[in-house]
Amino acid sequence: MVTMNSSMSGMVNSFSRFLLGTIVMFIYIVITKKSFKPNRFKHIFIRSAFNSISIMLFSLGFQYTTITNANMLQMTYPVFVLILAPIIYKDKIKKSSYLYLGTIMLGCYLVAFPDFSSVNIGDVYSILSSIAAAISILSLKEAGKYDESHIIIFYVMLLATIINLPFVIKDLAMPDTKVLLDIILSAVTGVLGQVFITMGYKYVDNATGAIVSASRILIAAILGIVLFSDPLNSRVVFGGIVIILALIGISGYFDRYKKTNV
Repeated sequence: MVTMNSSMSGMVNSFSRFLLGTIVMFIYIVITKKSFKPNRFKHIFIRSAFNSISIMLFSLGFQYTTITNANMLQMTYPVFVLILAPIIYKDKIKKSSYLYLGTIMLGCYLVAFPDFSSVNIGDVYSILSSIAAAISILSLKEAGKYDESHIIIFYVMLLATIINLPFVIKDLAMPDTKVLLDIILSAVTGVLGQVFITMGYKYVDNATGAIVSASRILIAAILGIVLFSDPLNSRVVFGGIVIILALIGISGYFDRYKKTNV
């Protein structure tokens, strides 16, 4: 709504989210008298940088493609986790995961359906966002071995605010007040999403968490159709179903289900 109703860049949404998150986490750490000192800053910095890049690209994607496409393509980040994990951290990958990898790529093709003569730049931004998110997730796993969640979230928000600042100075200098409420709502819901997913993963396993997270594709599609009249056809629906099923498969849910029913 910000980008549709004003000339402001979509990155003003990511900046507002990170700025609000920094303020909230700073207040939380001060009130609870926790330490600001990280044990291993390297992984936190990598997590911060690539998380910032991912959100920035994701925000740009909304400017040029549909809500449905942006979410579907950005949610393919497990594919790139699968590709990069053995390279960066020497993780072992199940052979079946590569089948899901191919399935997700098929789903992405159905959703974006590029003709290669006029590729939608918004779809490209969303896929690049997915790659950055994968590196961010891998770094988060390592950061979590050395530092507590509040430290990681605080520095992720703080560094991302700094990284975003040069790209939104123009918008901040001449803000469009008619979309101010939308910017605030974007920031608040973005921070709440980060808080709830962090809290939620304490009570569910990774497989269940992945399935719930993948439901964002369906929710985004519904909101896109209702609020923004996004086009929806059988190809996009089928592509979305393919992506969701493959993401569930990568999470290990199907293997776990088989074991519990043997």
